[in-house]
Amino acid sequence: MLSVFLILRFPYFHISIFPYSQFLIPNSQLFFLCINNYNNFPARYFGLPYPIMNPELNRQEIIDYYDHCQVDYELVWHLNTKMCMHYGYWDNDTANLREALVNMNKRVAVYAQVQQGDYVLDAGCGVGGSSIFLAKTFNCITKGITLSEKQVATCRDNAAKHGVSNQCSFEVQSYLATDFPDNTFDVVWGIESVCYAYDKADFLREAFRILKPGGRVIVADFFSSGVNEGTIESELMDKWTSTWAIKAYADEDEFWNKMNVTGFIACKKHDATSHVIKSIKRLYYSFFPGLPVTYISQALGMRNKIQTANTWSTYYQYKAFKKGLWKYLFYSAKKPL
Repeated sequence: MLSVFLILRFPYFHISIFPYSQFLIPNSQLFFLCINNYNNFPARYFGLPYPIMNPELNRQEIIDYYDHCQVDYELVWHLNTKMCMHYGYWDNDTANLREALVNMNKRVAVYAQVQQGDYVLDAGCGVGGSSIFLAKTFNCITKGITLSEKQVATCRDNAAKHGVSNQCSFEVQSYLATDFPDNTFDVVWGIESVCYAYDKADFLREAFRILKPGGRVIVADFFSSGVNEGTIESELMDKWTSTWAIKAYADEDEFWNKMNVTGFIACKKHDATSHVIKSIKRLYYSFFPGLPVTYISQALGMRNKIQTANTWSTYYQYKAFKKGLWKYLFYSAKKPL
């Protein structure tokens, strides 16, 4: 049920859309607008500015994870050469992990309908691999953002090594509340990064704001499937996500609904789980030799608890997969013209 209450005051136009924050528009009369069913009537339908919000994010925990565990990706995931921190997409003709890592970028680009010269926001850019791939393959101009200053420095070094510094720029920002103007990007790109938002709708709202009309959002990530809170299954998922400084994965149906509620159109979903199984198993197999090494190294002061937890992630992700608790999905959608 939609309820709207208008109260006249002066000299400000005061708007509150529950449960959104309040904001003021000066030099106008004041209206108090209360929308009970706000999900179906977002502010954009009324021609109003987007509400001021402070989305939750465990910022320092995420920074610590990536700064401390970058070495693990360098050791077992070809980070120094392929610059990818994602799972990798395996086809029948994919020969090895190196090819799978690059293939993920290719598949996501196709699914997002990336065009020559697009301006792309790489939301959660890691060490810059996707941005550099898009610049070299599609002549895109990219803006990569991350919470980690260490990653920004690595991104800039990688872009220079690959000769695309003039096309790829990087900076520290949260993808939940950027300083970019409305209608800036052709594509907002997120590979295994949107999972860090407490409420994934916060990411979708910001993506919607900064996309140009007709722009596309693409998300490739882990999504929970039929996991109920307070169960053994949810405990297993919590053990996994905590090793990566993630609060929780979004439910696949919930994320789909939030895309539509945000105002996106032409929403699509692709189940890519079967194409990451080899990466799932590869990580799992690394757990058994890795566990004694990481504990011994920690005892000698060569590793820390964050890195040891990262070793355990390889075990938990496999066990959760075998129980059918998560899927690897692509979601894409467009902002209306």
